[in-house]
Amino acid sequence: MSEPMTAVLLRAAELTASGKPRQAIDLLRPLVAANPRHAEAWCRLAAAHLDAGEADQALDSAKRAMVLDGEPAWPQRLAALALSDLGRHQEAVVAARESVRRKPGDWRCYVVLAEVLADLPDGAVEAFDSALHASQLAPTEARAFQVLGDAALRMRDWGTAEHAYRTAIKLDPSDADSKANLATVQRRRSAKPAPTQLNKVQVWRALRTLSLLLVGGGLLALVAGMPRPTPYLGFFTGALVLCCVVVALRLRPFKLLFGLRKLAVTVSLLAASALILSAWTIALLFGATTMQPLVLSWLCAVVGGALVYVGGGRKR
Repeated sequence: MSEPMTAVLLRAAELTASGKPRQAIDLLRPLVAANPRHAEAWCRLAAAHLDAGEADQALDSAKRAMVLDGEPAWPQRLAALALSDLGRHQEAVVAARESVRRKPGDWRCYVVLAEVLADLPDGAVEAFDSALHASQLAPTEARAFQVLGDAALRMRDWGTAEHAYRTAIKLDPSDADSKANLATVQRRRSAKPAPTQLNKVQVWRALRTLSLLLVGGGLLALVAGMPRPTPYLGFFTGALVLCCVVVALRLRPFKLLFGLRKLAVTVSLLAASALILSAWTIALLFGATTMQPLVLSWLCAVVGGALVYVGGGRKR
């Protein structure tokens, strides 16, 4: 590379870094026109367009650099950022993954991957992993820890976010964004937790399943126990009770179930059915032969099941 070209590229990088991308673009356009096969010049131009908010032009310049011999991952990183700015998030992730594939030891590739993954609805976990890997590859780079803090903040991992932002500030005391985000994290950590909300859809579905188990299983036990139950029937009803316990765990937090009268009555009936069935199972295993508790348990389950379907169990 000739000395004048080197000087122009360095000057363009300085202008872009100092917040003057338009001047960098004006400096680079004649350079790429005279040297259309110079990959670094196209990358510098793409970076300047990105900082100027010109994502279309940045993507075009990055694509020109991709087909030339040069730094293998830089054009892909620039393309990923441009695609993200254009709202083409899936394509941005593809380009970022390609940059990682081409240069897996470059922390900047993982930073870009974390940034574009954050725009996907299901990309938070992988974005966090990518940012964490970047910070491990570059423990002295403030940007890696800033992106890690952002990823942890989105996941509400307050401890990791605070550590990451503190590290970023230590590495770059002028990092205003990390300082502001650190204040946000500290404020959220000290805030009172939001009151637990009852997931009514999940509760009604669990109650419906519970009622089906108790009504259907109780009816089978009644038929199997006629005219005189044996201890072997206790193994079936014991398994039925265990299944009810597993389903009932989905009703947590239990104390909120009694805040609504309709739910309280339904839960009480089904709970009574399960408790009577449990007591009868234990008695049956010790030789009891009466069927009356099973009948009472089944009747409670029938009434409770009817309330489930009338009171909201069919709502989606």
